[in-house]
Amino acid sequence: MKEIPLVRLAMMFFLVLVLGLFFTETLAQSPSMTGFISIDCGLGKGKKYTDTKDGIGFVADEPYIKTGVNMKVSPETNLSDAKTYYANVRSFPNGTRNCYTLGPLNAGSKYRVKAEFLYGNYDGIGTAATFDLYLGVNFWTTVESREFDRKEIIIIAEGESVQVCLVNTGGGVPFISELDLRPIPSSLYSVVNLSQAAVLDWERKVFGGTYQIRYPEDPYDRSWYPWIGGTPIKNNGTVTQDTSSQYVAPQAALQTAATSSSVSQDFIIETPGSPNEATIVVMYFAEIQQLQPKEIREFNIFADNKLFHGPVRPTYMQSTVIHGAPPGLPGGLIYYLRSTSKSTLPPLVNAIEKLVLREFPLLPTKKSEVDAMFGLKNFYLIEKNWEGDPCLPQNFTWKGIGCSLDSSKYSRIFSLDLSQSGLNGPISTFIANLTYLTSLDMSNNNINGEIPSDIGKLLSLKYLNLESNNLSGDIPQVLLERSENGKLELRVSNNPHLCRNLTICEMTPATTKARKKKVIVPIAVAASASVVLVLVVVLTVCTLKRRKAARKHEVQEGGLTVIKEKRNSKSSFVDEENMPQFKSHLFSLSDLINITNNFQREIGKGGFGTVYHGELEGGIQVAVKVLSKSSTQGEKQFKAEAQLLTRVHHKHLVSLLGYCKENLALVYEFVPLGSLSDHLSGHFAYRNLLGWGCRLRIALEAAEGLDYLHHGCTPPIIHRDVKASNILLNEKFEAKLADFGLSRSYPQNNEKTHISTILAGTPGYIDPICFQTNITNEKSDVYSFGIVLLELITGKKPIALDDQHAHITQEVKVYLERGDINSIVDQRMQGQYDFNSAWKFVDIALACTSLNSSKRPTINDVVVQLKECQLNGASRELLVRDQYSSSLSYSTVISSPCAR
Repeated sequence: MKEIPLVRLAMMFFLVLVLGLFFTETLAQSPSMTGFISIDCGLGKGKKYTDTKDGIGFVADEPYIKTGVNMKVSPETNLSDAKTYYANVRSFPNGTRNCYTLGPLNAGSKYRVKAEFLYGNYDGIGTAATFDLYLGVNFWTTVESREFDRKEIIIIAEGESVQVCLVNTGGGVPFISELDLRPIPSSLYSVVNLSQAAVLDWERKVFGGTYQIRYPEDPYDRSWYPWIGGTPIKNNGTVTQDTSSQYVAPQAALQTAATSSSVSQDFIIETPGSPNEATIVVMYFAEIQQLQPKEIREFNIFADNKLFHGPVRPTYMQSTVIHGAPPGLPGGLIYYLRSTSKSTLPPLVNAIEKLVLREFPLLPTKKSEVDAMFGLKNFYLIEKNWEGDPCLPQNFTWKGIGCSLDSSKYSRIFSLDLSQSGLNGPISTFIANLTYLTSLDMSNNNINGEIPSDIGKLLSLKYLNLESNNLSGDIPQVLLERSENGKLELRVSNNPHLCRNLTICEMTPATTKARKKKVIVPIAVAASASVVLVLVVVLTVCTLKRRKAARKHEVQEGGLTVIKEKRNSKSSFVDEENMPQFKSHLFSLSDLINITNNFQREIGKGGFGTVYHGELEGGIQVAVKVLSKSSTQGEKQFKAEAQLLTRVHHKHLVSLLGYCKENLALVYEFVPLGSLSDHLSGHFAYRNLLGWGCRLRIALEAAEGLDYLHHGCTPPIIHRDVKASNILLNEKFEAKLADFGLSRSYPQNNEKTHISTILAGTPGYIDPICFQTNITNEKSDVYSFGIVLLELITGKKPIALDDQHAHITQEVKVYLERGDINSIVDQRMQGQYDFNSAWKFVDIALACTSLNSSKRPTINDVVVQLKECQLNGASRELLVRDQYSSSLSYSTVISSPCAR
């Protein structure tokens, strides 16, 4: 073997050492790409590549989305020196909402999400689409109709994945070129939390630079674009930064700067933006020019001639960050960097970024239920609008499911209708994970196999329909027992191989006993016509007797007669179709203790007393209102209200189900979504923002309820406390007028149409005439209802919470005199409303609140005018965005679900 000379050996060792040190240094300086997700949208399935400029690897989008089609941009599109991913797009011609699912993520960690859209006339139409982006269940932004758009947002991950959804708002087919996600340290952008995201409102700008700065120079892969203008300065030295700061810029952005041409000239930065958005401006300053002993650089920052910050005196080779909300109206502003009288040098700036804070108030559907629904989707290959979150935003709720909020404000699935869905195979075990279900309908499919006993673990289930399938085996005993005691309505007819069907199963003692079970099963009888006729007569008589017995079944409890009726319902909430017709239903104190689980859950409190959540037999949810000891209402008033409410029945009035004389308590139907006040300015106001069409419908329904009190009752009833907090919303966002605790009957005699009594009501809603006369009549209710209408259109409380305490009518009239309807309408709807119906709505409200009561319309007139207003608003479908929604922000069709 030939020996290697020592000199050559030494040279080889030295070379290896240098290369090792080089790669070690490179690895030490280069940021990690751990957690990067980079999607070339529209890239062929299974393809991937590495960008030669920044070394980032891109993959196709199939692992992250199942919908959409891949398209190429037009060959005429100039793609020279452009990113590879601009050559193709993924288009979504089908479905309203299509969602990418990005993960795995670390729940509670912070991420930056960016999406890019290069139209490139991929569809040959020549006009790019306008559509909305949602981040999970909350509105992110709108992609404008233009050749190119870029959107970026910083969030905290709620769970182990996040969905980016493209929503078709009627402005063309949504498309996307690129989508990426980058982890960032939790110390950065501390304004971001689970309920608030930061949207990049404008390109990040670097002053004095000549090229785009991004990864790896920015380890978080943010893009910084050169600002054209000013006198550039450059220094290749290292600029130190405060590592504890929530805002940091890459070294390359701090090593350049720009100044104005002279100390007497302002450095002007003009930024775009939208009004009425919470804006954060971040400016980076570092003195990168070595100053002489007598040189001073000092300046103030003005935003549209209002002082934003100052004086600023940058430190040599050290970063100073100025950030905050600019004074005056946020949005597009011009910033002036103006030298102070001490300064001998012109102002200097290195970099700037501008963020808009976006409320993310909606909490997603409970994860276990989301997983269960996607499991069902994949198991049965369901082809419906099942994209994104099953429940939210509410105008995108999956077809066939019903949702409501639990005590933690998470959406839960309480009903699932999969009837006539072409389902094949056994009943999926994913069903058992929907623990909030009260109603399940899987009828008219081709489901086979046995009914799994796990369904019996769904303790809230009140209705189960498995009719017209191909089920076999035995019905689980737990379901039979729950059906026996009236806790479950079980439908299993037309399953020829299901045991308990007496034409198939062997006639054993067990099956004989099953004849008595209250399960709906088919009875096939091969007999002559006379036998059939006899059976029909017998069954009819038995049925009538059972129904009659159920209606008259009374049980003596605590010396009181309690009318107990069985109720079959598809929902645990009371509704008009399924409501039992109670007759003076009296409850004992022990009943109330059982119903409310010893008054465990308090859901409200008012002048009357405390309201508790309860549940009757059969799963009917109720609200139990208990008279407080400190209430000004006594036993006489209580009895009057109870007697009054037992005769008032209307679909837009909260129904009284019974009362207790022992403890002076009323038992009402439970209305699950809280009050209108909650949704306009209360704790739901940024979680389920009401769209314009929904507000019109709520106004009309509440007016119809009040009209019934005024003109449908004998004698008529004055409510005397009409306000937004007394208008409740059910799970369909239907309005129900509540709390007649201050109501009084008044005679129909035309000569006496008022009640003189102690002034009652709520400040802000009380008719001003009542303060002078103490007289309350139906026009007083109309005035209060007019205030509710103004709340609906403005989203504001009747009396401002600021130092001025201005009344809502004053503010509206000021804008009305200017002809400025846009400033009147709730700004959270971002102008998404029908102009003509909004004007008419305001006119109706101001007519109701006229100081001259004779000029106020009757509530019947108001109903008629609101119907006209609704027709005007329904002349076009309004897709509303924001984010309460969309979000909300959120979206809603005028005649469809309300929250957006």
